[in-house]
Amino acid sequence: MTALTTQYSLKHQVSGLISEKFGLDEAELLSGATFDELDIDSLILVELSLILRKGMGVVLLEGELKSSFTLDEAVAVISAKVAQA
Repeated sequence: MTALTTQYSLKHQVSGLISEKFGLDEAELLSGATFDELDIDSLILVELSLILRKGMGVVLLEGELKSSFTLDEAVAVISAKVAQA
């Protein structure tokens, strides 16, 4: 699997997870809007970090996911963490 394919798959995993756990429309997440614009606050991002740790073994430090990020920017951070593991 190429890095691009892996990132695409990770993007859809994360968008599906956010959609399922927090009731957000996956199409809106994929639209390029920031988390702020989608009313995803820091508490949701902390919860997401915990879910990623438990479900995927991805350890994100507090503040690594920012509400000013788009889904693509968040996936880039998550992908970098996966590559480090």
